[in-house]
Amino acid sequence: MSKYTCFDVSVKDHVAHVVMNRPDEFNSMTRLFWKELPEIVKELDKNAEARVILLKGEGKHFNAGMDLANFAPADKEGPKKDPARMRETFYHEVLELQDTFTALEECRMPTIASIQGACVGGGIDMVAACDIRHCSSDAFFKIAEVDIGIAADV
Repeated sequence: MSKYTCFDVSVKDHVAHVVMNRPDEFNSMTRLFWKELPEIVKELDKNAEARVILLKGEGKHFNAGMDLANFAPADKEGPKKDPARMRETFYHEVLELQDTFTALEECRMPTIASIQGACVGGGIDMVAACDIRHCSSDAFFKIAEVDIGIAADV
């Protein structure tokens, strides 16, 4: 198994343990997270060693959703781009994000999300892409986008 930054991955007794390993940041989703998760799922899907994927979060909370600071525009003072080009870029970025969860949906083996503590925003989209969701008694869910009147979707 390859080495990842946002995840610890191991296979034991035919169970692939995919653990989000950023507990100090409540396992929030950085750009690297979105790149690594589909790679992990596809690698496990090709490898006959695992028969199920168990997705977990290290620490008190399962997942805090997207790390918005990680997605902020890097060049705030640069030249203004054409609005159509900006929207086209955004469209393709969203498609790439959606492909991350599509990898979970298309995986040939069952995927199980084990949820404890907070599961926020994109974390809810992620567990919705899994086949089975198991929650601890302290699990709670939050989609903050609805509080400001926008539709939440990855």
